[in-house]
Amino acid sequence: MIKHTQTSLRARLRIDTYSAHESLDHEVSRFNLTMPDGLMGFLNMQSAALQTLSALDVSAKAEAVIQDLLERATRDLRKLSSSTQTSPAEIEPVHPLAIDYAISGSRLGSRILKKRWQATTNAQVRQADAYFSAPSYIEIWASFCDTAEELSSTGPLADQIVRDADRIFHMYRECARAVTLMKGETHA
Repeated sequence: MIKHTQTSLRARLRIDTYSAHESLDHEVSRFNLTMPDGLMGFLNMQSAALQTLSALDVSAKAEAVIQDLLERATRDLRKLSSSTQTSPAEIEPVHPLAIDYAISGSRLGSRILKKRWQATTNAQVRQADAYFSAPSYIEIWASFCDTAEELSSTGPLADQIVRDADRIFHMYRECARAVTLMKGETHA
C-alpha cells in the first residue's frame, strides 16, 4: 500500500486497486467476444461473479444493476445454448461502497468490450445481445463518485473499502480463470 496524499477515497481507490484492476482487465481481454465460446466464457464469468455479489449486503442501486446484468447474462447464455452452469464464487462480506465502485465502474469498461462484441460476424453471437444492451447506469457511477469524493482517503473505513474493492477485483479474476479451467482451454 502506498502513502496516501490523496484527498478523497475515490482517488485512493483508483491508485490502490490499480494492480488488481489491471490484472482483471488482462484476464477479461482474453475472452474472444466475437466467437460463441469466448462470449460464453465472459458471460459465465459475469454470472458467477454477479451471483456472488447478489448474496452480499449491497446498496439498493447496486442491487438493481446486479440483478439486471445477471438476468441479461443468463438470457444471452440461453441464446448461445450454453449448458455450462456457473457457481457463485466465494468472498467474505464486503463494504457496500466497494461493490458500488466495482459494479458502477465496470459499466464504463463495458463500453470497450461492447465494441469488441459488435465486431462479430457470427450470427449466434449477434443474437446474444442482452448483456451488451444494458443501460450504462452512469447515474450510479456519478452517485458513487459524489459519495467517494466526500470521504477521506485515510482511516479504518477507507482502508476497508479499498481492501474490499481489491478483493472484488480478485474474485472476478478468479471467476474468469474458473471458466478457463472448466473449458480446459485459454480464452482467446
